[in-house]
Amino acid sequence: MSHTRYLKALFNDLCSGWKPFELFWLAAFLAAQIWAYWRQPDSWVSMVAGISGIICVVLVSKGKMINYLFGLIFAYSYFYASWKANFLGEMNTVLYVYLPSQFIGYFVWKENLCQEGGGQVVQAKKLSPKGWALLLVSLAVSTFLFAQALRAAGGSSTNLDGLTTMITVAGQLLMILRYREQWILWIALNILSIVLWAENPSMYLMFGAYLLNSVYGFYNWSRLQKATA
Repeated sequence: MSHTRYLKALFNDLCSGWKPFELFWLAAFLAAQIWAYWRQPDSWVSMVAGISGIICVVLVSKGKMINYLFGLIFAYSYFYASWKANFLGEMNTVLYVYLPSQFIGYFVWKENLCQEGGGQVVQAKKLSPKGWALLLVSLAVSTFLFAQALRAAGGSSTNLDGLTTMITVAGQLLMILRYREQWILWIALNILSIVLWAENPSMYLMFGAYLLNSVYGFYNWSRLQKATA
């Protein structure tokens, strides 16, 4: 595929299949993010992370593959914001989870798309009871071990940082593998992240928008899963 055709395909993917209320709430989320930065301009990088992150998660909730482009922008800017705040777990999450996931997820999703609303969306799946059991045990053990490592490294808020990091790893894995249950983890993560970033309006507004979007994401992916089952 030529570069022109590829860019045209990306543009069509970005613009197709939007409902009016989805456009409204994306605009509202972005306006709130810009307002937070205007009220307390702590870091323009935080604003970039917030804007790109919101666009990314809204696109994920719609099952659009172009989310990975905005995911890359978010990953680089969020890494810098986490470094400034000394959140070592979040920094490692970006380096070893967010960044590689953008590339891996792109190629996995590319092979599992279907047509809907004039564009392409991902084919969603759901976890089995056995999958849920494995997920919960893995989260408990990995969170305990990672929190100890963060404490030894001198990180801040190590228990909460460790928990959010492990939820992120699990959620990102479920996202790549196209499981709708990722959204349950994202809901939990966003609540915890609002607490973690309580001192930074740009970041906690971003995670507040993520929380609302995660609820919609679970609904929409449940619909996609039933449609492709």
